[in-house]
Amino acid sequence: MSDEDVLRHWSTVAAAWESYRDRLFTDVHSVSDWLVDQVDPQPGQTVLELAAGPGETGFLAAARLGPAGRLISSDLVPAMVEAARRGAAERGLDNVECRVLDAQHIDLPDSSVDGVFSRFGLMLVPDQKRAIAEMRRVLRPGGRCAYATWGLPQHNPWIFNVVAALLQNGVAPPGDPFAPGGLFSLATPESNNALATAGGFSDVTVDELTGTMRFDDPDDYWTHITAVAGPVAELVDSLDAEQVEAIRGTLDPSLAPFGQDGALEIPWTATVTSMA
Repeated sequence: MSDEDVLRHWSTVAAAWESYRDRLFTDVHSVSDWLVDQVDPQPGQTVLELAAGPGETGFLAAARLGPAGRLISSDLVPAMVEAARRGAAERGLDNVECRVLDAQHIDLPDSSVDGVFSRFGLMLVPDQKRAIAEMRRVLRPGGRCAYATWGLPQHNPWIFNVVAALLQNGVAPPGDPFAPGGLFSLATPESNNALATAGGFSDVTVDELTGTMRFDDPDDYWTHITAVAGPVAELVDSLDAEQVEAIRGTLDPSLAPFGQDGALEIPWTATVTSMA
């Protein structure tokens, strides 16, 4: 998937990400907590978040940095950066700088930040080796980087089931999900350990976190996922009503096993990597 594809897919859903930001953050709050704990921001430090989206994870770090510190909240998509800027202003976070940055070409000096983190962004970068090298370049000695990616598709039915329903109805999402830039391109501990080590990091820890996403019913699930999942959202927008009805006819029964107390509790698995 090219840089242009990534920018287009996620620009399309930026408004939805801002609208759903609380829900998107809450569903995987434990991942955000893990990332910030690994980087361990200290008062007065400068910390960089890549692929920040509306910025919710970074705001946790900003609270730890204090007024003398600085969080650089960045994203490739200008509309996401604007959403993060509004979010920081709403929270009265004066120590947050929101910038458009490409993880493959980080426009910051060498050794200029004390920590770097990214939640569910690195797997979407076409040149992941370059991004890891850039993270290491801007990191000061003694600093730490951490990032989260989605685990294997069979452990992430929150997205796997809708993609399977699309495929079963002859509708294929664009790109290879296992190739660089694809949603599952960094799904395994082995692939992340190899990437971090090849990028020059020696102290590498890779783990898995699990949880669930809660939806009111299949309609709520469909509305949410097709609004925020970049390539899927763009694809679904191109379908006619008959195609959507057929896909829903395949999808909705597949969600039945996740019924819990009148709602849906759909599992997710994240692969999380910390390195120095």
